[in-house]
Amino acid sequence: MIKEKGADSPMWAICQHEFFRLFKSMKSLITVAFIVGISYLVSDLVNQAASFLPQKDLAQGHALGIFVLIMLFGPLFVFSLSHDVINRELAGRTIRFLVTRTSRNQIILGKFLGVAFFWLTCMIITFGVVFATVQTFDAKTFYLCVSLLIYCISLALLLSLVIPRPSYTMFLGIVIALILPGLGLWSTFSSHPAAPWFAYLTPIKFMEKGGAWTGFIWLYAAAFLIASMFIFRRRDC
Repeated sequence: MIKEKGADSPMWAICQHEFFRLFKSMKSLITVAFIVGISYLVSDLVNQAASFLPQKDLAQGHALGIFVLIMLFGPLFVFSLSHDVINRELAGRTIRFLVTRTSRNQIILGKFLGVAFFWLTCMIITFGVVFATVQTFDAKTFYLCVSLLIYCISLALLLSLVIPRPSYTMFLGIVIALILPGLGLWSTFSSHPAAPWFAYLTPIKFMEKGGAWTGFIWLYAAAFLIASMFIFRRRDC
């Protein structure tokens, strides 16, 4: 029996189910191990260069590997693991079990939070490994990495609702994951007249500006999430 209040509400039950489903996946575990391994390797390389770098650059260098990895491959990681976060339920008809027990908005929020908590945990583990290795923690880089992942999670959720077949979202998700970093970098550094128009469609420009500009990444994520709720309320299950 599903309770409606407190920590046992349907939304949190969906959140927990999605969170543990990802951690039980071998593909997810390999992805996490890869991120942590690369981060540890970069930290070790920076440590070896410690005598050649100023202390300030040394502290930033440990987080640089994580930042570059997430910026270039974060979208690919998210889409490869969560491209079917909703449409697999639609394809398997299991979504009917959920919509009869809770609101559609709670289903969307539960799915989103489950995936978000998974990646937040991954980032905590990754930065924790770096901190244990070099005793430095770059809060700004941590925030930027989480912001980019939240953007990708909400976009993957929207894509999973717009396209009903998981096989299609798998392909399109990989294409978007490859285009997104490239388009962001090109529009940020290119002198092409069209570049400024594309720059603000991706999170890379806001990450490059830093400060309050990163709030626009969260606004995009909120817009994708609201659009997902709007579409799901009008979809037959």
